Amino acid sequence: MVKIIATDMDGTLLDSQKNFPKELDYVLKKLDEKNVRFIVASGRQYYNLAKQFKDYDQDLIYISENGAMVFDKGEIVYISEIDGDKLGRAVEIARKIDGASIILCGEKSAYTENKGEFFIKNARMYYERLEIVEDVLDIVKEGTDKICKIALFHDKSSEKYLSNEFTDVENDFLISVSGELWMDFMNIGVNKGTAIERIQECYDVTYDETMAFGDYLNDYEMMQSCKYSYAMANAHPKLKEISNYEAKSNDENGVMEVIKEYFKI
Repeated sequence: MVKIIATDMDGTLLDSQKNFPKELDYVLKKLDEKNVRFIVASGRQYYNLAKQFKDYDQDLIYISENGAMVFDKGEIVYISEIDGDKLGRAVEIARKIDGASIILCGEKSAYTENKGEFFIKNARMYYERLEIVEDVLDIVKEGTDKICKIALFHDKSSEKYLSNEFTDVENDFLISVSGELWMDFMNIGVNKGTAIERIQECYDVTYDETMAFGDYLNDYEMMQSCKYSYAMANAHPKLKEISNYEAKSNDENGVMEVIKEYFKI
């Protein structure tokens, strides 16, 4: 029997208009009755996720920043801080790429140098706390926050325009295409899958007792952490290749449909 369920947000739980499933509150209450923990696993910032779920009473676990920060019962239980020298090398490369914008993701806030309207509109969707600063590396030099992820935004395509630009630092980071316009840099070994494994160990839950849903390549390792791995119908082809099952698309309520069927809700 499944004891924990993890789901990505964008392209997975949320529909294309960024709306929650109408049945989510009902389903979460039923899962509570069955003692099933629900995990929100996203590249989004924790403070963004907490705001999104503020109207839901359930005791959720949050895997934020693609696994670089984990919150349980409202407390941070894990953060993977990136070394300042590594951050600096990646940032300097990113600054030379046309169309690229940098966000440093910290425990307290996120930080960017770009004030562009299109970029800010996209960034605000995922970062509740976002400060515009003159130099993001000043945050590192001054030690005012713990940085756990670099999020790069490209105004046309992250996979096309960013994927081949970081060969000089590819051994320093786990680099993941997290969306059409986004690419994330975390410490080696940090991803949604390793975060799931920490939660499994903490709650004595096995691979066979875990269910997960995802749609993009930042969900790759999460799909490998559980038996009931569901790629959405709208998922990246490479994610479908390594997932054990397929769910209906995010616009067809795929996550809720699978959960309701499995638990007979």
